[in-house]
Amino acid sequence: MTTIRPDAELMTGYDVEAAITRGLLIDGSPRRVLFSDAAIAASYQAEALSVGPHPLGFLARYVRAGGFTAALALPEPVIGREAGELVRGWLRAAAATGAGVQREALFARWLASVALLITLRRRTREAGN
Repeated sequence: MTTIRPDAELMTGYDVEAAITRGLLIDGSPRRVLFSDAAIAASYQAEALSVGPHPLGFLARYVRAGGFTAALALPEPVIGREAGELVRGWLRAAAATGAGVQREALFARWLASVALLITLRRRTREAGN
């Protein structure tokens, strides 16, 4: 039986940063959780702070090209103070796993997945109108 969590719980009750750290360090179940539950929760959290898919997609490419250090050096990874704090928390959690091309590429792929989830939810809402 699959449990469906309410949107509010996903937005506020899920520790995305812990899932990022575990998912980047440990293959298997933690990695699957990173790309499922954590990505869904992150997309809800981002969307609640008006972060769209394009800034996250750009940040994913930036991480892929420059790594964690370059992304953390950005003065504003996304627009808005609260949104920037949210995304910077994700970046810090990822960077805490240690720099490395594979981890940085994996995190960039995760960011792109979060952006895709936002895009899909927006398209679904638009199609329902």
